Amino acid sequence: MIEAAGTPSGVRRDRVEPLWDRIDANRFKTGAFLVAFVLCAGVAAALFTGLAGVFAAVVLLRGGGTITFLSALPWVMVGAVVLGAVLAIAHTIRMLAHPERRLPGKFGAVPTQTGTFAETKSALYDMAVAAGYAYPPQLWMIDDCDRINAFAVGLKETGAVVGVTRGFAERLSPDDQRAAFANLMARLRSGDTLWATVISAVMGPIWATRTAQFRAQEKSDEVGEGVGLAALSQSRDGSGSIVAMFVLGVFAVVLTELMMAGHERAAMVAAEKADAEGMLLLKDPHAMLDGLQHTLDANNTVPGAGEEYSMLFFCWAGFGYAPEDDPEMERLGRLREVLGAEGLAPATA
Repeated sequence: MIEAAGTPSGVRRDRVEPLWDRIDANRFKTGAFLVAFVLCAGVAAALFTGLAGVFAAVVLLRGGGTITFLSALPWVMVGAVVLGAVLAIAHTIRMLAHPERRLPGKFGAVPTQTGTFAETKSALYDMAVAAGYAYPPQLWMIDDCDRINAFAVGLKETGAVVGVTRGFAERLSPDDQRAAFANLMARLRSGDTLWATVISAVMGPIWATRTAQFRAQEKSDEVGEGVGLAALSQSRDGSGSIVAMFVLGVFAVVLTELMMAGHERAAMVAAEKADAEGMLLLKDPHAMLDGLQHTLDANNTVPGAGEEYSMLFFCWAGFGYAPEDDPEMERLGRLREVLGAEGLAPATA
């Protein structure tokens, strides 16, 4: 990255380009990344079920001799993969049943009542009309969250809902709210919201389980060490079932960590793309830049969403980073790169 003296932090002079060129490139990059992410998740699931089949064969056929074990191993692995595929399909079908109604409930969001939050609804209406919709999506509210963030959920444009935290409605100016809604409407219009909803609905519960297990492990480190010792002791007695469970657990943690890293990167890529497209809806690039700056300066954490469902949100809703390490702050530099001379001007206080 090349930064020249006097330019705002994060701006790369060699990457300055017209807004429409950046949008076209971001569309390709986002689509390619999401396809790769889904394929990698499928391959990882197949590897996990195949490994589970190997361990199942070791446990079930350990007394049958080498020949019996080798002859039965392929069938056990195939059975494990088929069972894993069936369970994955069933899980996907279940999770994609009306996610626009079920997922917001996980964040503590509820539909707003008629006559409430008129200013926020007006800002949402403005951006919905700018995006070409006759009517805005239904507005939901995370009432017990004073942090600043917003989200969009839906498998289709007509049934999508948009939600905000109470802090968003009470602490952001109407202009800043319009900037956030411009980003969300751009995601909805381009289909990014559909992908985010699918990934969040299917993978969210898995990542939530992972987070819960990590928290439980932190509270019982001594118990965890005892389990490891027990596994070794059990293996010396001739049974590898506990060791197999332990190895599978480690493998599952590694896979979910890798997929979470991909999830976080996918969220960043989609956000940068929608920021640029939101500029077109606002017809005022400085409004998008200021709105994003003011939102990122606040606390964007949404406790009910966390990392698991952050792809649905305007800003990352999980645990935050130190300001100097926050990848979201790169979004400001990316916006300035497509603003020409004005974007390259030093940032003002």
